[in-house]
Amino acid sequence: AIVAANRNYESYVVVLKLKPPHLTKPARRAPIDLVAVLDVGGAMSGNKLRLMKNSMRQVISSLRPTDRLSIVAFSAGSKRLLPLRRMTGGGQRSARRIVDALAAIDRTREGTPVKNDAVKKAAKVLEDRREKNVVASIVVLSDIKDSHAGISIHKPSLVSTTRLTHLEVPVHAVRLGESPHALSDDALAKFVGGLLNVVAQDVRIQLEVVSRSRAVEIAGVYSLSGRPVSLGSSDWIRLGDLYAEEEREFLVELKVPAASAGSHHVLTVRSSYRNPLTREPLIPVEQAMLVPRPHAVRSSCARIERLRNFHVTARAVAESSRLAEHNDLSGAHHLLSSARALLLQSSKPEEEFLRWLEAEQAELQRRRQRQTLRNSRVEEKAEPLTPTSAWRAAERLAKVAIMRKSMNRVSDLHGFENARF
Repeated sequence: AIVAANRNYESYVVVLKLKPPHLTKPARRAPIDLVAVLDVGGAMSGNKLRLMKNSMRQVISSLRPTDRLSIVAFSAGSKRLLPLRRMTGGGQRSARRIVDALAAIDRTREGTPVKNDAVKKAAKVLEDRREKNVVASIVVLSDIKDSHAGISIHKPSLVSTTRLTHLEVPVHAVRLGESPHALSDDALAKFVGGLLNVVAQDVRIQLEVVSRSRAVEIAGVYSLSGRPVSLGSSDWIRLGDLYAEEEREFLVELKVPAASAGSHHVLTVRSSYRNPLTREPLIPVEQAMLVPRPHAVRSSCARIERLRNFHVTARAVAESSRLAEHNDLSGAHHLLSSARALLLQSSKPEEEFLRWLEAEQAELQRRRQRQTLRNSRVEEKAEPLTPTSAWRAAERLAKVAIMRKSMNRVSDLHGFENARF
């Protein structure tokens, strides 16, 4: 679709879907280190808890002796129930006993769930490994819908995938529920089966537009797997690992001169990845695709209008996140407000996109309040620099260093779960 037009340029937005190569059932697969984060809050009682337990039983049965599994449960607090352990016969029996004993905890008594803390604890388990399997992943089974989870253009998002900024490990959030769009047992089983089969590692793509006019350029590429992320537009784009039957969506924004508007353009995609079994890089593959003719700016087609609104929302969320990372909270808030105003001017503003932007604005507001509170506390604690105050500061730093050192000694034990002494 055309999202903007003037005398000199037209801006196109193209949806690009990426799938791994189709493989027959492989006899071998790369061993995996998997951390399952399970929601045991009060809302997970009944059918949701049954579905979560069935899913975990299938995960445990699908794991091999070379694979390792850890279980973290959360409600108002989070706790590691199973250390990273090899799924031998004894390991599988221990994991099943833990899953069978899970029960929902009433959130009204315990407080709000701490999903983010549980994910951090799962990441800590993977960070502290002494020995590492080739593949690592975190899967979250919960009924909590992330306010910033990816929204598919065609259907509601049930599985969102993000990537930890400090760790090259994907986090798959599966939303369990009783709504008509909730994952069925069969769909969840298919997802779990694909989660364990990584068919490509360190996937990278490079995009280039081939046309008569060399002035056509790629203005931006946005990943839609989970929270929208700006991937840049030049050089190779890193995408991480691809699982069997996985599909990822991207928004590609093209800037086309008005002189060549309406003509055909070819999008060339170069891809490279490593074989997870041999760890060897494969020869880069090049594929050329014809970019379809875009619909007019004032097209009344509901699907095209939704694509334009989705583009405005995804780009605003991705760019505001980038500004927030650089502590430009006011700029990020202004960007989200402008996107919301654009959606309201649309002939068919979508409620889910408006709610998405409002949730992002609320999160920015909470972040700004935390930052203000932190700065005020620092100002209150500030005291004139004297030899006595400098000595006190040195003592405080020494205590913090000793405490961190002792904590690191304990956390290093994560790597010894399967050691033989």
